[in-house]
Amino acid sequence: MHLHVDLIGPLPVTEQGYRYCVTMIDRRTRWPEIYPVTDMTAETVARAVYEGWICRFGCPVKITTDQGRQFESELFTDLMKILGICKTRTSPYHPQANGKIERWHRSLKTALMARLNDNVSWFTELPTVMLGLRAACQADSDFISAAEFTLGHCLRLPGEFYNDNYTKIDNPQAYIIRLRDIVSKIKPKSRDFSNKNMFVHADLSSCSHVFLRIDAVRKPLVPPYCGPYKVLERNKKNFKIAMDNRISYVSIDRLKPAYILEEFDNDEKNKNLNQHQHFNVNLPLIKTTRGGRSVRQPVRFANV
Repeated sequence: MHLHVDLIGPLPVTEQGYRYCVTMIDRRTRWPEIYPVTDMTAETVARAVYEGWICRFGCPVKITTDQGRQFESELFTDLMKILGICKTRTSPYHPQANGKIERWHRSLKTALMARLNDNVSWFTELPTVMLGLRAACQADSDFISAAEFTLGHCLRLPGEFYNDNYTKIDNPQAYIIRLRDIVSKIKPKSRDFSNKNMFVHADLSSCSHVFLRIDAVRKPLVPPYCGPYKVLERNKKNFKIAMDNRISYVSIDRLKPAYILEEFDNDEKNKNLNQHQHFNVNLPLIKTTRGGRSVRQPVRFANV
């Protein structure tokens, strides 16, 4: 079991004081769980994951989160170690790496907006919305719902109380065997980017330093990139860079190469210049800038 965990909020405060939600979804069956909370501290989030998922479905093999302070805290890390769960995290400002739950947030918020009105809060409509999302058919999974994957049968929705013409299963045992066979063959689908023309600067494969794009909210007139930072390790999608006070893994989408000019040894330059003037004192004095550009002084200032 591979579990994706995230947070949404702040939402409008309810009468119960809830303004955040801890969201969880299984990678294979896509069964979602949502746990309203009053705050987003590490203790609250860890309790929500333990009580909302682990106590109901057992310990997952792996949990994927972003780099929020709640998930990076010592409390949450120790909880994962005690339960024997492998915890992985995304690179900063790269929600695509946790896209399984980030994309589901859009469906959740759309469904909540469709149900809300001035007299009803989102907390009141949340159970009904979750019922619909769990029973919704998934086009990329042969139109099998998350409930059918998890429970082995479709949920009986409220509208079916007034209609008896729904499909009945003649042989439930054979149906369960077939469903288990389907689930065992399912693997997470990865996006194929081979046919998309995604621009990646060619010099990123060989540059020694890079600039990092600032994806956080910036103040006016603040440059969009910071750096340069030294590259410690690189792979196909992520770079390991040495920042000012830490080492960080960042996505290649946020990087561009930095061209560092070599520092010249002024003493060696002056030594060669003195030797050159020793043989020909009539030549004008030649000075070199830090960028390597030669500046020739006028003849009248050559001996100054």
